Amino acid sequence: MDKEKLRKLGYYAMIGLGTILITAFLVGQVIMPVIFAKPKSIMVPNVLGSDVGTAKKTLQEAGLYAVVKDSLWSDTAKIESVLEQRPAAGEMIKAEGTVYLVICKGSQMVAVPTVVGHNYEEAFVTLRSAGLRVAVADSMHSASFPRNTVMRTSPPSGSRVQKNALVSLYMSRGPEEVREDEEFGSTEDEYPPGTY
Repeated sequence: MDKEKLRKLGYYAMIGLGTILITAFLVGQVIMPVIFAKPKSIMVPNVLGSDVGTAKKTLQEAGLYAVVKDSLWSDTAKIESVLEQRPAAGEMIKAEGTVYLVICKGSQMVAVPTVVGHNYEEAFVTLRSAGLRVAVADSMHSASFPRNTVMRTSPPSGSRVQKNALVSLYMSRGPEEVREDEEFGSTEDEYPPGTY
């Protein structure tokens, strides 16, 4: 075999090897990722108003992660429902990206429970359970309310106040005791000590 034929054979071998390498590269780096790869970006679903469990499931099914970033008071939304999401619904985000949620922690307002007629301990527990602070503002005699029961509250029962607001209690001392000397007149007023 002469040198010219060997050179041509080597030349064809190099071209064949180069063609194989280029084909392998194109298949591995271009064709296969297009066929099998996840999409490069995903449209963020709308989870506003959903409860946090449903929102997380919806985002997970879309190939995204959900993280609760904060919680806020709301008088209109249900507790643990989604108030805000970032990125917003409809925005494009990378696959397996994170969507940050702000959820509702309930209403900041609460109705003052009815505790009139309750004893102090019952009233205290009821008001504290509603997220309110308690203080005795005054006590006075009453023929209508037994001793150590709540006659009225300020703010009154049913009022809407912020959580942790102070509710003042006006307590009964019970009926005023009438002493015999008051009933028939005081002898001390008529006859000061030492004059009789």
